[in-house]
Amino acid sequence: MDKVFKVGIFGLASNEQNTLGSIFKLAASRSRQYVLVSATERATAEILLVDADDSNAMNEWRSFTVHHGNIPAVKVTKAATAESHGSEIYLRRPLTLKRVLEVLDKVTIESHKYVPELVVGGEEVLDEAATAALHDAVQSAKGTSRSGYKALVVDDSLPVRKSMEIQLGLYGMEIDFAETGEEALEFVKKPSNVYDIIFLDLMLPGIDGYKVCKEIKSHKESKNTPVVMLTGKGSRFDKLRGTMAGASVYLTKPVEQAKLQEVIRQFLPDTNQPAA
Repeated sequence: MDKVFKVGIFGLASNEQNTLGSIFKLAASRSRQYVLVSATERATAEILLVDADDSNAMNEWRSFTVHHGNIPAVKVTKAATAESHGSEIYLRRPLTLKRVLEVLDKVTIESHKYVPELVVGGEEVLDEAATAALHDAVQSAKGTSRSGYKALVVDDSLPVRKSMEIQLGLYGMEIDFAETGEEALEFVKKPSNVYDIIFLDLMLPGIDGYKVCKEIKSHKESKNTPVVMLTGKGSRFDKLRGTMAGASVYLTKPVEQAKLQEVIRQFLPDTNQPAA
């Protein structure tokens, strides 16, 4: 699912603005796309580029943040030692295609949690850019502050578990993993484990997902916990059976990130959600 991010600028010479425009046109075939907006539209931007070497631009940006402080900003500078750290993100001059896209992609992952390369249950061979984006997502997930939410992921596929670890980690969730239905029920029955959401594969070795879901819903502590069925099947009968077992929603693998985000937004509305 392609997404076009609006980029606003403070400062930057006309030749650099032209360079950015050319870079964005060259990158128009990517799943992440970028477009410059005018000064009057900066409030609608999802990313800001601020000329850190221009004091006037910095002052204008600081005034802007009084009412629009939620828009992530990238500071453009010629300082060779400039490195992104903490909440400060830098883009070093000169502006090259690789440098610009790497920094902006990083912002989309960390601030907007946009990782289209992260398809749960997908089997596509990733290109270099997608692999780099996933690497950034892994690092971002590790560094995300904890949200207080706890999830259980039940799936016998290691790639699926890894994908869910990254995806849920971006939201700061604590995650337990189970490979079988029996193992999942052991987790659920422990008094110390109170889950806010459970992702459950339908086809499991041993007890299948339907039976596991029924068992989860039969326990007082977990009967109200949302259960999201993850499965390769997609027939109406399967969905009906999953609903009868107590599943809250049914997602067919491969599950795209946008659909997973919708589920998280639906059941955990207080989670740190990306901007719309």
